[in-house]
Amino acid sequence: MTPVASLWTNWFFTATAPLAWAYAVRWLSPVALTFCCALLGFAYFLPWIIRNGALRGLFSRRLMFPLFVMGFFGGAVPVALLCFALKYTTAANAAIIAQVEVVYSLILSRLLLHEKFTPVKFAGAALVITGTLMIAFRERFTPRWTGDCLVLIAPVFYQLSHVAAKRLPKEIRPEFIAAARGLYASIALLPVVAVAAALGPLAVNPPAAVLPVVVWAGLIVNGLGNLFWYRAIRGMELSRATVIILSYPVLTFILSAALGMERAHLYQAGGLACALAGAYLATRHSEPVPSSPRQEAVSV
Repeated sequence: MTPVASLWTNWFFTATAPLAWAYAVRWLSPVALTFCCALLGFAYFLPWIIRNGALRGLFSRRLMFPLFVMGFFGGAVPVALLCFALKYTTAANAAIIAQVEVVYSLILSRLLLHEKFTPVKFAGAALVITGTLMIAFRERFTPRWTGDCLVLIAPVFYQLSHVAAKRLPKEIRPEFIAAARGLYASIALLPVVAVAAALGPLAVNPPAAVLPVVVWAGLIVNGLGNLFWYRAIRGMELSRATVIILSYPVLTFILSAALGMERAHLYQAGGLACALAGAYLATRHSEPVPSSPRQEAVSV
């Protein structure tokens, strides 16, 4: 599968994530939900890890630090922030505001990966910011404001994680990277979950429907979805991949209204349109990075 095809496959999985989190967090602690998703994401790749003898590689001295950075900033901190945010704001709001990630992507890609930052990309970033602020300021001084502000913070951590992933040795397979993200996110969250459990219950009378939702968010979104994401960004510009994936709020917005999780508002549609226009501008002149040859499992 090409990087672009992998990216669009992950696009669908990503669009469902805010809906799954928003539903599950009604009964589960955000920390517990984040931990379950990370652990299930690692479990998805465990058969591959065992079959390819890659378990030692997950704890090699050469890779341990960048893998921890990737897991901590990609699978622990931002997901926990988003789950906390969804106790206040809506899935559609969270998905749209999270498009501010394209701004972080352009800045970090320029500073750390030396990708070009053109006037067109700058104009696109300005439109994205305008679209997200249309929603954030519409909700100011309401309970949703707290959640919207948390969403604005979360994407910068994703970008730090993606930069770390881009800098990993070329011979490492996407399966290994995605597995490491889930493993190190789980390790980072374990003491937090232990403290949270000591302070109070991690779940409050969850219905049976919560289990398949959490399994979907963990195995599919954090497992299979991450696999497609790393296949994509290892073969194309990070800023371009980020812009394309951040069009997912269109589907989140439609599904959220169709499932009756919230009522669609005109200002949300306006913010979404503005942000998507900016995303298009930011990526219009980007060129994909040539795909590398088929990568082999990490050797230790």
